[in-house]
Amino acid sequence: MTTGKNKKSSKGNQKAKQRNLNNETILSLKRLTVAIQELDHRRQQQQQQGTTSPSSSQKSPPAPPANTCTITTTTDNNPALISFIDPTTVPLLRHWRNIPADIMGAYQMLHDGAQLIKTISTKYTLMGKISIEDGSQFATELRQGCELLSTAAFLVHNPNSGCARSTRRLVKQRCLAVVQSVTTLMESFVSSRALEGNVGAQLTGAVWHTCEEIMEKTPKGNRACMMKELFTWVKECNETMEEFEELIGLGPLEETVVGEEDNDEAVVEGYSKWDDFCEKLGTGEHYAKDEMPIVKACLALIKCSRGIIGLSLKALECAGSAVECPGGASDENEGKVNRDSVTDSSHHLLIFQWMGNLHETCRMIGEGVTNLGCALYPPLNLSLVNDSNGDDNDDESWTRTEIGKQVIIQRDWLLSAARVIDKPVIGSDNTEIEMTAEVRDMCSKLSTAIKKRVSEAEHAIQQAIDEQCR
Repeated sequence: MTTGKNKKSSKGNQKAKQRNLNNETILSLKRLTVAIQELDHRRQQQQQQGTTSPSSSQKSPPAPPANTCTITTTTDNNPALISFIDPTTVPLLRHWRNIPADIMGAYQMLHDGAQLIKTISTKYTLMGKISIEDGSQFATELRQGCELLSTAAFLVHNPNSGCARSTRRLVKQRCLAVVQSVTTLMESFVSSRALEGNVGAQLTGAVWHTCEEIMEKTPKGNRACMMKELFTWVKECNETMEEFEELIGLGPLEETVVGEEDNDEAVVEGYSKWDDFCEKLGTGEHYAKDEMPIVKACLALIKCSRGIIGLSLKALECAGSAVECPGGASDENEGKVNRDSVTDSSHHLLIFQWMGNLHETCRMIGEGVTNLGCALYPPLNLSLVNDSNGDDNDDESWTRTEIGKQVIIQRDWLLSAARVIDKPVIGSDNTEIEMTAEVRDMCSKLSTAIKKRVSEAEHAIQQAIDEQCR
């Protein structure tokens, strides 16, 4: 009898340990999630310790660190566009097409970890359906798979990895998605929710999906990741233009005639009820007649944004070829990067930093398209923000509207990118990165188009403001 009781007690203790193993693994995965989420912050702290001192950081902005590519792209309206690659905020590039061995090792870890998790999650769910305790024996392997993913993410985020922000962001997002989906799966078994209907199978499918995203759809290397982001911003430009072109196609809001009835209620001709007016006209998707030129000019500016991002893609390819395929560069013009100069590692670094600067400028342009699009929904907000002089009738009052401010911000970033591409000068000796004739020609045309579209937007906004003031 005593032996039987001991066996039962032993089995009970084993089941308790296995249940605890599920809970312990869940806690470990949650700590791992927090660690992955804080990767960017930790990298910035590590690099800031080596580039700035506590005593000087409060007094003035940090000067460009050694071997930093300083690119002056200032404008009268936005002097903050004097920009450089600051390693405390933007990772320094050190490779383009060619992926270093340690980073390839990180990608292999990503693949192996995702493959392990995909396989073990199926076993975990099948056994868990029979007995939660039996399924928990696979908890350790799931944790090990997630730790393998996190190790790869840490390698990519290492300050000396040379990986771009795009590369780090994509790896971080994919790793977080897997770890969080595994955590959700395990929590569902601990709470027994996974045993209800197909919940367990659905959550396992979610784990599979996140693992397949890593194994099959994660771009490898800076070039692939940066290009993916550029194409994403181009797509956002296209979607924004399509959306508002449809609104423009509806035509301007028809002018209405307001009359007086016997009960002195003001009604719109053709609408017997105020609710009908609000539903069909007052809050519809039509622009007012004086708003149409504004929207058309802003859409043209968004089209220029798409053009600059596409041009940047070509410019990055030129720069990448200069630093990693020197044999393809021409030695025609003295002072440009050629076969001899690219062998110097300092030139490599300067070119990579120039590329990072241009890509970050495109990021701001992409965000600007979203912000400008948000300001274009009818009815347009043309109210003025009060300033010190309080004059609402000056010729520059358009710059104090919400949409006017967004136009100015977008103009400055677009012209900043155009200048960087038109004069790709790096280093104290003003070495120039060679661009193709196509890139230079497109850059000249886009610069002219940007200024023209901004002028059209300025005129349209100012005219609408003047109409309101009459």
